[in-house]
Amino acid sequence: MVDNFSIALTHVLMAIALWRLLHRDDLDREVSPRLQWQQRRDAERDARTDA
Repeated sequence: MVDNFSIALTHVLMAIALWRLLHRDDLDREVSPRLQWQQRRDAERDARTDA
C-alpha cells in the first residue's frame, strides 16, 4: 500500500512539474537571458521617466 502511494505521488509531482514547464511563456521566445534582461531594464527605465 505504501509503495503504491509513493510511486503514485512521485509520478503526479513529475506530471505537475512537466505541465508547468510546458506552459511557460518564455519557452516560445528565442531570446538570450542577457537581451531579455536589457529589455526589461529599458522598459523599467522608460516607465520611471513617464511617471
